[in-house]
Amino acid sequence: MRAAVAARTPVDAREAAAIPAFLAAYDGLTEPFSETADPIHVTASAIVIGPRGVLLHRHKRLGLWLQPGGHVEPGEDPSVAALRESVEETGLTLEHAHGDPVLVHVDVHEGGRGHTHLDLRYLIVAGDEDPHPPEGESQEIGWFSWDEARLRTDPGLAGALAALQPASLLGVRIREAHVGDSPAVAELYLRSRRHALPGIRGPHSDDAVRGWVAADLLPRDGTWVAEVAGIPVGFITMEAGWVEQFYLDPPWTGRGIGTLLLDQVKALSPGGLQLWTFQANERARAFYLRHGFAEVERTDGARNEEGAPDARLVWPGSVPARPA
Repeated sequence: MRAAVAARTPVDAREAAAIPAFLAAYDGLTEPFSETADPIHVTASAIVIGPRGVLLHRHKRLGLWLQPGGHVEPGEDPSVAALRESVEETGLTLEHAHGDPVLVHVDVHEGGRGHTHLDLRYLIVAGDEDPHPPEGESQEIGWFSWDEARLRTDPGLAGALAALQPASLLGVRIREAHVGDSPAVAELYLRSRRHALPGIRGPHSDDAVRGWVAADLLPRDGTWVAEVAGIPVGFITMEAGWVEQFYLDPPWTGRGIGTLLLDQVKALSPGGLQLWTFQANERARAFYLRHGFAEVERTDGARNEEGAPDARLVWPGSVPARPA
C-alpha cells in the first residue's frame, strides 16, 4: 500500500502536497489503520462511478457532498474497507473497477473530532440503480453528472474527478500536429518517458529532444495530437504502417485518450500496424494487447539506442473506422 502511494502521479497540486504528507505521517505511526491509537490514521473511501455519472452523499457531520468511505476495521485491507463502506452507505451492489482495487487518489485532510485522515481513494463501479441507503446513513444521496459533481464537492475530491472523467465527456479533440505544438509535445514526451520508463535512461539530452521535435518530428506529416481545452495531452506518430511515437501526459492516462489516438492511426492504416515497445513497459504492452496487437518478436535491445530489451507488436488490420 505504501509503495502504491509513493508511486502515484499526482493529479493536481493538492495531491502533490498530500502524497509526501501521507508518507511522512504514515511512517511515524505504529498502528496506522487504528482509529483509536492515534488521531492521525489511514482511512479508505470510494469514488463511485456508473452510467449515470458520479455518486455523492451529503456527509451527516461535515455537511459536505463527498464520496462514501470511512475507517478501516482491524485486519482489513484499505481497498476492502473502501468497498465495504460504500456498500453500507449507499445500499448499492458495487465492485472494484476492472475487478481489482485501483488506487486513484490520495488526500490528507481534517476528519473532525481532532482527527487527521490519510485517505486512500479507490475507483468503484456501480450499475444504474438508485441508491437506497439504510437507516442511520445519510439519506441525501444521488447521482450527478461529472461536471455537477466537481462543482458540488470539496476541492479535495474535485481534482480527482477532473482526472478521472472519461475522455468521451472531456471534449477531446484529435487533430494533426503543427510546428507550433513543438514546445508542448516535447515536454509531454519527456514527462511521459520519465514516468513510464524510470529505469531506462534516454540516449539524448532534454535539449536535444526539444530540438528533434521542433526540427524533425513535427515538420513531417503523420503526427496527431489529442488536446483538451486547447492543451495537448497526448500524441501519436505513424509512418509507413509503423507507430513511431506514442505518448500521453501521465495525469491523463487511463481515460480513453490513448484509445482515441490509436483508433485514429488504425483508421488511416487499415492494412495493419507495427510498433516496438520496451519489454519493461508492461502497461504499454498490456494496452496494445487489449487493442488487438499481438507480440511477434523480442530482442535484447542491441539494435535500439537505449540498449534495453524490446518487443515488436503487430495489429493485423481491419475495416477502417472514420478518423476522429
